[in-house]
Amino acid sequence: MVLSINGVGAIESSGNALDGGSGGRWRFKPSEKCLMQKINRARARNGLRRLEWDKQVGVVARRHAKSMAANYSVFHDSNMQNEITRWKSLGQNSGAAGACRKLFKAFMSSSTHRSNILGRWRHMGVGVEKRNGKLFAQQIFEWRYNPGNIYRYP
Repeated sequence: MVLSINGVGAIESSGNALDGGSGGRWRFKPSEKCLMQKINRARARNGLRRLEWDKQVGVVARRHAKSMAANYSVFHDSNMQNEITRWKSLGQNSGAAGACRKLFKAFMSSSTHRSNILGRWRHMGVGVEKRNGKLFAQQIFEWRYNPGNIYRYP
């Protein structure tokens, strides 16, 4: 099993004035939905509320997953706090594995990633990109729904 995961990041702020584009036809991919469903199942098993899926954050997560896949490397989005606007609190998990199930299992086996998955969040967005049989994923957790981002929906 090929697996790479990166450490956890979490930041807090009073917000940012920039705003992203509006709705449109942007949709979560099946593998993104798979990860978000697994996150919510894990939270339910631990007596925690489910997280709402946030498309604004999903756009940022997918862009970062594509960047990791292009570099064939796992790394945090060091500019996330500037890409997501009007946020209160953010966290991220970055990783890569052969498929959704393997990647989620690896995240849950890491105490730092698990603490983000089971953290005090309200919303999440997940982005994935498949490259040479490897699924690169970025999970972003947030406190405020639909805070906006600096990008337009694709």
